[in-house]
Amino acid sequence: MKNRPAGKWVQNKILVIPGETDCYIYLRPRSSKWQYYLNHPGEGEERKSTGLEDQESARKYALDKKLQMMARHQQGLKSRRVKTLFDFIDEFLEEESKRIKPYNQKGFITEDTFRLKSHHLKWLKKFYHDKSIKIEELDYPKLKTYPTWRGIPDPIWNPTPPKTNHTISTELTTIRAYFDYLLDKGYIPREPTWDKVARESRRVNRRDFLNPRQYMQTINTVRKWANSQAITENQRWNRQMVYQSILIMSNACLRKGELKGLKWSDLEPNPNLSKKDQTRGHLIRIRKENTKVGEPRTVQSPTFERINTIRELYGISKHRQSPFPFIPPELADNYVISKFNKPHEPLGPGTWNRCWAEIRQLCKGRYWGKKNITYYSFRHTGISFAVSRSVPLLQLSRNCGTGVRYIEDVYYHHESESKQTWDILNQNRKFHDKVNQQQDTLLVDIEDMVGEVVKEE
Repeated sequence: MKNRPAGKWVQNKILVIPGETDCYIYLRPRSSKWQYYLNHPGEGEERKSTGLEDQESARKYALDKKLQMMARHQQGLKSRRVKTLFDFIDEFLEEESKRIKPYNQKGFITEDTFRLKSHHLKWLKKFYHDKSIKIEELDYPKLKTYPTWRGIPDPIWNPTPPKTNHTISTELTTIRAYFDYLLDKGYIPREPTWDKVARESRRVNRRDFLNPRQYMQTINTVRKWANSQAITENQRWNRQMVYQSILIMSNACLRKGELKGLKWSDLEPNPNLSKKDQTRGHLIRIRKENTKVGEPRTVQSPTFERINTIRELYGISKHRQSPFPFIPPELADNYVISKFNKPHEPLGPGTWNRCWAEIRQLCKGRYWGKKNITYYSFRHTGISFAVSRSVPLLQLSRNCGTGVRYIEDVYYHHESESKQTWDILNQNRKFHDKVNQQQDTLLVDIEDMVGEVVKEE
């Protein structure tokens, strides 16, 4: 709402400083309390009540407001702060939304990152018990304790604290960016400080993975779940899509997001392989819009049979005039993992989540124990398997789209029971014979390698 211009309702106008018209006090009709007017250069006007009936006291009150304004201007800060802390959160998120791009690019963010930022700032609101405060009343010593508060359970405002300091640190990165925004805009005089948060090492924070026995137990159970007859046609389709996705994530070491965006046109034969090896291995071109870092990469994958199975699920006959994946040209832009009867739409997040809830219920208590297994764990399992087979780290890092140092820190340090399992595998002649038969160390099928060995134990 715009400020009302001075009119008949401004009576007994008295300049706070003689000769300066940017600040004065006045009375309204039928009111004995003095009002004040203050012009904020470049920011608008302010008309409020002093709450005082004594003229001199009201003049001093208005003068104090003007001096506060001048002091903030001298510090390079804005003087008029009519919004609260939560209002500025909305303003900050509106600015952040302008940086959203469909995939990772330098200086921009994705929709998922934006949602995460919004979630982090909701915790800042919980810290203030959902009660917004005036920005000038910001309590810096209290704000400093946010990281400590976030780690302590509170039945109402913080019922489930993060399991790791890494999560708190990630939240703090967003909250710091928010207060940097306030500082840059001149709404606060200084940057807040925070209680120290010691991040856990990568070795501690690594995602859980499955040892060979757990992996084969899980795959066998998921296969049976996917092939169930007591389900609808739509459910059977979704289960088969998820089952084949798990096998591809494990063997090609793909991220779930990379697989979700995969199209038939991204699949190619590998001309550098022998004719025999081309019946097992192929190339996957990961487009930049599907990668975590916004850079394309090429993956060597031993999932020839998995891709053929998916093509057959679609009822698409092998197109002999087309190379692998033997798809007619007019279908090349369809998704590999798609909705039932909607090949132009990727499998939805609700389907992924519902299917995982069912798989987790079947497997967690029987095979996983205390491990926190997710879809990502199958990629983690595949990389761990490659490390145990001594695949060259540089080759592995390029294929998986992750750094050599990260592989060394995360995947070289298995739990003791997993190491014992791998020791058993390495002593098994059948396992060694199968590994030595592979000329390309990346073209190894996990189920084929460890399945027979696990049976013999």
